[in-house]
Amino acid sequence: MKIEIFEPELITRRGFNGFHRYYLSALVAHAGARPTNEPRPVPRLRVPREHESAWIRCDDALIFFDMSDHVQLIDFEALRKCAVYFKANWYPAVAHRLLRERGEPELVSRMAPFLFFSEGLDDFIRDARRRRFWRTDRPRYDICFVMGVYENLIRLGRRSPFESDGEPLTPAACHFWIRKHVAEALKSRFRGYYRLVSRANPAIEDGVHVRSNINRRAFSRRMSDGRITAVCTLPHAVFPWKVSESFVLGRPILLDREPITVTPDAFCPRKGEHYLTLLDDRTEPDPVARWEDPRSYRVLPRIRIDQIDAAAESLRTAIEDRARLRAMGESCRAFAERAYRPERVAGYICDTIRARLNAEPTR
Repeated sequence: MKIEIFEPELITRRGFNGFHRYYLSALVAHAGARPTNEPRPVPRLRVPREHESAWIRCDDALIFFDMSDHVQLIDFEALRKCAVYFKANWYPAVAHRLLRERGEPELVSRMAPFLFFSEGLDDFIRDARRRRFWRTDRPRYDICFVMGVYENLIRLGRRSPFESDGEPLTPAACHFWIRKHVAEALKSRFRGYYRLVSRANPAIEDGVHVRSNINRRAFSRRMSDGRITAVCTLPHAVFPWKVSESFVLGRPILLDREPITVTPDAFCPRKGEHYLTLLDDRTEPDPVARWEDPRSYRVLPRIRIDQIDAAAESLRTAIEDRARLRAMGESCRAFAERAYRPERVAGYICDTIRARLNAEPTR
């Protein structure tokens, strides 16, 4: 299989478009992929927002990678053009509904689940090896909680929709307040490092509720210092790339709730072995809400503060069981060594492409 990579700068570029480094590098190293200077088959989608995406060509077939963390954002022009459409954060119900309403339901057969890989995963792997060699891998506290926010709603004088039923539960409000409340509930019970960061936006920093970012190396150290890494993903409810970083460091994950998206079997962690969940919430996108309503594609549960506190308290036995967290950490490390090997990543991509290209066309 001859593989060519459009926009080869995505292999080395960090920061913006950093989503693509790891898997494209795996294709270069283990599938013989080579760059091409030809333009993208379809221009990058920029409306309603910049779409993180990449193209490769396998023999004569065009393959598309959609790395948007929004389940409802699909590049329909790319989907019509490509033979296989890999989508991170793939939620089949939303994809089926979108294509059915557009009169193109058959195109869903081109879609395949994918996942996020940290752009700096190699750096975290080196950190893990170095710390194990020098025996500096011993945890110092229970929980590492470092989460980015886009706004500082406290400074803006807004009230939490989880405390006041009269406050609208928008995606922006959910994003900020779930992180704030979960951090408070955990911090009041467990020793740890807790920090809401501004995602490099100093305008929202107040030094109390929202602070400046920490650099990659410091973040890696903070995760190693904790026994478990807490991650909030609402209103998306996904496995973020922080999972891969924590796993290679040998630290399990505490998610705010179970993800709704599909992760390929080869890369899918197991609950209880690799991660725990805080909230027993089953809310999913509303299948009949209009697309103008964010409930049609976001997870927006109306959770009370006392429910978050009770959920945090119910985790006390698990968080204080150091032997269990240590065993989970070793399982995460073994999982990462197996699942995130570049040859396995390249193998999944190539095997999926072969299977789709050899399948009979949908009628």
